[in-house]
Amino acid sequence: MAPPLPAFVVLFAVIVPLSAAALVFPKEALPTKSGYLPIPPANASLFFAFYEATHPLTPPASTPLLLWLQGGPGCSGLLGNFFELGPYLVSPDAETLTPNPFAWNRRFGLLFIDSPLGTGFSAAPSPADIPTNQSVVAAHILAALQSFFALDPSLRARPFFLTGESYAGKYIPAAGAHILDVNPTLPEALRVNLRGVAIGNGLTHPVAQVATHADSAYFTGLVDARQKRELEALQAEAVALTRAERWREAADARGRVLSRLQNMTGLATLYDAARQRPYQTDPVAAFLNRAEAKAALGARGDVAWEECSDAVGAAMHADVMKSVRPGVESLLRRRTRVLLYQGIRDLRDGVVSTEAWLAEVDWDGLRAFLDAERAVWRTRGGDGELAGYVQRSGALSHVVVYGAGHLVPADNGRAAQEMIEGWVLEAGLFGRRVPNGRRRRLNAAPGGRRALVKHVGI
Repeated sequence: MAPPLPAFVVLFAVIVPLSAAALVFPKEALPTKSGYLPIPPANASLFFAFYEATHPLTPPASTPLLLWLQGGPGCSGLLGNFFELGPYLVSPDAETLTPNPFAWNRRFGLLFIDSPLGTGFSAAPSPADIPTNQSVVAAHILAALQSFFALDPSLRARPFFLTGESYAGKYIPAAGAHILDVNPTLPEALRVNLRGVAIGNGLTHPVAQVATHADSAYFTGLVDARQKRELEALQAEAVALTRAERWREAADARGRVLSRLQNMTGLATLYDAARQRPYQTDPVAAFLNRAEAKAALGARGDVAWEECSDAVGAAMHADVMKSVRPGVESLLRRRTRVLLYQGIRDLRDGVVSTEAWLAEVDWDGLRAFLDAERAVWRTRGGDGELAGYVQRSGALSHVVVYGAGHLVPADNGRAAQEMIEGWVLEAGLFGRRVPNGRRRRLNAAPGGRRALVKHVGI
């Protein structure tokens, strides 16, 4: 059954002098709406922040809405907001906010939710209330969306897209399929107008993905043949435990693969092979735990914000190696648009791991997709820097983002913004009709030769 529509939306506030809050959040950086969205199935609420589009290309009633979900499991959506794609990013000094020229709310309304329960400012009433599987997470997301749309019923008719990265590669297919399953049981006035889902560097079908790390590292020169064989043995153990449905042991085995790969390569982080230091996200936590920031956002003052919750991670440990590939298949079969994108430098959930599970998708459009031309993508304006590669057919699009690791919007904001805008609005390489075989000359390749490749800007 569908979760009941809540009668009210809870908004918490912390009493702080307005002048102090204004120093942290200038007026233009405040969310359009923020606070807590009741999720009646759990008798609890999820924290949200919503930013209306600043420069939409469409009338308000048809301006798309995007929901961003972070990974983890248990990492806060506010990390995406203030470190990756929101309108203002936390400065390295942890004291101020800086405008983000590549924000995703330029053309679209942008909603962030701290999910699952227990994540970020979404405090769980008790540890027992933290979800342990995707079915519960999906039901909570839909309940939160119903609460959000109750704030302003005009929002409901707008085209809606689920987006996110990393472990949201599970949340998004599960929630998307759940929404489509529930919609027919609801009055038309209460349905969610889901048009598509976008997953960045996602963990979606782990049994196929965990088997790719040795090849990814070996063919980029990060491990030798002996090390590759050692990794393959560890991967085989993780695969065998997954197929035996020994879920916790399988998750532990995957952890051993990644830990050994980290030790072998000496990389600062597997999330981005080019980085000399891990992503510097600590300023976000320092900023969001200030009383003034909590007051400006309408967050509970008694909740300490954590980038990622160990409690949620522990609760969902047995979920790590479970697949949501059927959710992706369900979306594609119902012609819901799916975008899969990865930063090319990610060694955890990167390009190779995505292509491995894509090849196993049970969908009648798969052969046409695999046979589709892979187009070179360059950014708009100037000389057009290489942004990556785009392959698409029917409802499915796959984008490889150049110059990026696991957190694509943080690493290559311009490309990420052009990608999401092009995909949602079906423009450029994502246009409804891109002539097959059409080729354009690009600038001279190294050595003076001219390159003949298909090239349409997003």
